[in-house]
Amino acid sequence: MALTQLREWLLAPYFENSGENGCKKSSHASHLSNVTCPLHRRMLVISGNDDFCEAAIRSVQAFVDEVSSISVVNFAGDTLKGKNRKQVLGSECDIATLDCRDLFKPGDVMAVAGIVKRSGCLILICPALSEWVNNISVSFLSEGFTLTQSRYLERFIKHLRNNDYVALHTEEKTTLPDTAMYRISQGVTSNVYRGSLFKSEEQEQAYSRLYQAHSLNKLNALITAPRGRGKSSLLGIFIESLIRQGKNVLLTSERFDNVKNVLSRIHQYEIAGVRTQQPSTANIQTQLILGDKNEAATFGSVKWVPPDSALLYTTEDEKYDVVIVDEAASIPLPDVYRIIANHKQWVLSTTLLGYEGSGSGFIHKLIPSLPPSAIHLRLSTPLRWFENDPVEAFFNTTCLFEDRDAAHNIGEINFKNSINASIDYDFSISLFKSISEEALQQIMSLLSLAHYQTTPDDFMRLMDSPDVLVAILKFNDNVIGAAIINAEGSDYLNDTALGIASGKRRPKGHLGAQRLALLSADAKTATFRYWRINRIAVDTVAQSKGMGSYLLQRVSNEAKKQSIDAICTSYGTTQKLDSFWTRNGFKIVDYGRKPNKASGETSALALYPHSNRAKKLLSELVALKESFQFDNQLDNVPISILTIYVEKLVHFTQGTRTLDDVWPILHKIARYAETHPTPSANTQLNKPNNTILYTLWRLVEIINTKRFLRKVFTHSDMNAKQLVSTLNEENLKVSGLKEVTIVIREALLPAFKK
Repeated sequence: MALTQLREWLLAPYFENSGENGCKKSSHASHLSNVTCPLHRRMLVISGNDDFCEAAIRSVQAFVDEVSSISVVNFAGDTLKGKNRKQVLGSECDIATLDCRDLFKPGDVMAVAGIVKRSGCLILICPALSEWVNNISVSFLSEGFTLTQSRYLERFIKHLRNNDYVALHTEEKTTLPDTAMYRISQGVTSNVYRGSLFKSEEQEQAYSRLYQAHSLNKLNALITAPRGRGKSSLLGIFIESLIRQGKNVLLTSERFDNVKNVLSRIHQYEIAGVRTQQPSTANIQTQLILGDKNEAATFGSVKWVPPDSALLYTTEDEKYDVVIVDEAASIPLPDVYRIIANHKQWVLSTTLLGYEGSGSGFIHKLIPSLPPSAIHLRLSTPLRWFENDPVEAFFNTTCLFEDRDAAHNIGEINFKNSINASIDYDFSISLFKSISEEALQQIMSLLSLAHYQTTPDDFMRLMDSPDVLVAILKFNDNVIGAAIINAEGSDYLNDTALGIASGKRRPKGHLGAQRLALLSADAKTATFRYWRINRIAVDTVAQSKGMGSYLLQRVSNEAKKQSIDAICTSYGTTQKLDSFWTRNGFKIVDYGRKPNKASGETSALALYPHSNRAKKLLSELVALKESFQFDNQLDNVPISILTIYVEKLVHFTQGTRTLDDVWPILHKIARYAETHPTPSANTQLNKPNNTILYTLWRLVEIINTKRFLRKVFTHSDMNAKQLVSTLNEENLKVSGLKEVTIVIREALLPAFKK
């Protein structure tokens, strides 16, 4: 009986469908109350042991096979790993299934939900709901920590059970909401836009504004929209219109697959000669056939290039009339600034809410930097599903992905100048499992605004990581500031500390502890107790008023109480952020040399010590950093720092440290060798009775006797192409960085042999 009802419920929109305004009620569908098509999208959860789930899957497949017009796509969690998840983008189907039994990620669920079109159904296949929270496999746990129960799943299941629109098919019972609940009102269907080219009035209006601005040669535009609002098709229509005008368009995105939906517009009309080459050189030349097919007129073109293409960052090539950046939030913000600075007419487009993450932080940072003439076009009308869609509403609420302001009713705090010290703010620090639902919503809103991208998976990671704490400041029951803290180091790294310090081991998590140990080349450093400030966010009305500093001070006081050795943080360096952290007592001990792929910024590592051993560590790391900043001769560098030099070089010759990691040391030794060209020169380093000093002197000798080493170490920054070229000029045939590293290691190795 349950399967019969499930069949009728699942196929309800497809029973003798008589068009957009309604459908006939099946003679078999006795439990359906006045079924009227079309319906809102629905969600079905199949939950139980493997045998039950497999039988249910076969039944569902048999049901949908009855209707040839139904399109079905099936996914398992492992099929959506990495870049595979993004390939879901732009596709659509009537029914999508996602098997969550072996792997569950909120981003996977949202990605699959996003391809289900009007009247369709999302089907989740799960273990028994009562057991699921205790049998979860995750990939984000830090070394030494375990997860016995998922708070995130507990909350997710609660939302499933309490949502009237969610159907449940379990071993115990089958609960199917009345399909009348999903019925689209006559008013909604009558408002469906029936334009021949555009799918919503909003989309048509946006196109008109783009067209008008381009006609005036003043096209500077930002397009934002949640997933499924027709942003890609709008870009496709606009690009097509530019091509018809003979214009040449330069199109970029993080991946070529991201724009396939945009470019599909060009294939839909009377356009011939369209070809797509490999992503790195994708070039679409378009020829329109007008009137007599024997008469062809060549119009404009569109060329896709990756975000690192030189065409995007030069004004020398005037071939392209407009540059379009799709999913701009996935491209480093500094690169976005450079693109718009080098092109007179441009369009930026990005998704605000979607499974890749929230673009709110990106927009929050971008908009103040746009020229005053730039237009901001917002698309809000859903096209793949109807307005007030219950599936979209479920995930926005459950994954805390709603586009909302962070805190509203802060009350009478006077934030005009600075924080009001007389106010007793409510401060607490705890695991996420202790946080109320309302506070969770406010915290996630703050994080989405404060950071470049915040994904649904981030929320699960925060809630379920046993090493993650959250410090919050409240006033009038509203969160006005929050800091995400990772507990790191301690005994959890006892067994791996030596490997971490040498570069041999990279256990999961403990980012700050590992980086400090690697920097100091001291295993003991890894086992100090750290609190790493992962993220910090303050409500917009309280920013630049000292609230962030006040929050840090409260965290620091609590760290002292709990005998934490030091607080550390790793962040994308900017002048503003460097000033913020140093102003609050942190010392910057290291700057990364490779920019972050998301923000385009290099990472800074800063430390605030509490214990005596942490203070000693800080003093040592500051001295290490300064030894590279000043033109000190090796003779003047403290022996403790020279010891770190040699220790790191030993690791390098053993193959556990990278060439990039020891490059500043090798450059400094090479500079010293320039002033001491004679191997027999009398120098303080030439002391056979001191292992450290004598090893350094032997390195000087080797560099002076091997010309190619002096040539490659001359440059302060390591450049792989430059190294390959230099060694080839010296008849040392290498093709890449790996071979370069081997050559240098072998050349330096004699200095360390006893």
